[in-house]
Amino acid sequence: NPPQFTATIQPCPTAVPGAMDQFDPGQMEHLPLAVQVISSTWARDSHDLFDFEAHHLHTKTFTVLQSMVCVRNDTEVMMMRENSSMPMGSDPLLRIIQKDGYFWVDKASPSTSSKKLWRVVRDSSAGHHLTEGDIIKLGRFKFKVRQLGTSPLAQPELRLDDANGACCPASLDHEALAATICRICLLEGSTEEDPLISPCMCKGSIEFVHLGCLRYWIRGRLNLTDGATGGSYFYRPLACELCKAIYPTYVTTASERMPLVEVPKTTPPFIVLENLVRDSQQHASRGLHVISLAEKVLKLGRGHESDVRIADVSISRCHAMIRFNQGNFVLEDNDSKFGTLVAMKKPRLLESNSTVSIQMGRTVLKIQVQPDHGYGCAQLLPAPRTEDRAIRLNMLARGRPDLDLPKGPDRIVTEPS
Repeated sequence: NPPQFTATIQPCPTAVPGAMDQFDPGQMEHLPLAVQVISSTWARDSHDLFDFEAHHLHTKTFTVLQSMVCVRNDTEVMMMRENSSMPMGSDPLLRIIQKDGYFWVDKASPSTSSKKLWRVVRDSSAGHHLTEGDIIKLGRFKFKVRQLGTSPLAQPELRLDDANGACCPASLDHEALAATICRICLLEGSTEEDPLISPCMCKGSIEFVHLGCLRYWIRGRLNLTDGATGGSYFYRPLACELCKAIYPTYVTTASERMPLVEVPKTTPPFIVLENLVRDSQQHASRGLHVISLAEKVLKLGRGHESDVRIADVSISRCHAMIRFNQGNFVLEDNDSKFGTLVAMKKPRLLESNSTVSIQMGRTVLKIQVQPDHGYGCAQLLPAPRTEDRAIRLNMLARGRPDLDLPKGPDRIVTEPS
């Protein structure tokens, strides 16, 4: 049998034969609306990826007239009424909600444990306008937009999960530290210009270090240079090689608060992207990419020419780009194999005649709001030819070769894949 689901008929007292022949797109807002959903599922189940270059996909088309839940059982995608019992082994994908004459798309469950919905960037001709807090997914890797700097005086905030800033002990002054030795340069003394600080958990004779000495050591480890293009660099939190405690981002002395690391000055506009590592084994790659877009377009990919290089098979050579255009940071996909995605933060309103593609694991749903071409009103013209053929097949399968549409409060709507 062809794929099918049940939807409730909506009354349409003003419909007359031939009404759709004179349909004016400008009058769409006055007509009942329906949502067309085209599901494509990749046969392989690998790291929640979807291969946009695959030729053999499991595809289905649905027409939704009311609030429904989309579920997947293996590669089979189905539409079900809300609060319906799902087949055993099925995974809920998302909900399409009808409210006050509009359709919304939201997570399958309001609970925080429900899987994220990811908007597919490649299907948007204008790209995606980034905002602070956006989560970007390239293949298996995720980035968080920590900061978007446009002001001429703006500079990056190098802050991850920062602990309290290191400081000169309040009970000691520089004279009391006059005989204290720096564990790096092995020289004694502390001054206002170059104080001795306690940046980690080490104690005893290796507790203190000159701020200037620690800065010099960190710059060498991070490979920071003043000649970087526009002040672009990668910052990652470093740990003490002895006690393994993470060094803080800022140092608080008796008179001021200053950054522990002296980084190059970044030319606005710039973007700060945080690596979101999947497990503790990737902790060494956790950090912040600070990239200036004043003179170039930011390239993300596996190739050596990329500004943010990700050495992973799920990443294309030039996977995605970020450009600054008319005051906006625009994310664009470069026809990558496994796509560029942005996590949806809240329910999304489905606008008329606009298409949005949403990915959940190995399934992509292409969703578009359209006028209700007779699905919700029995007095309108028969459905388009492809849908009429599906209804005929459905009737024949039931031993009813007549072409009369089903009567009563419910109506079956099916479309071939």
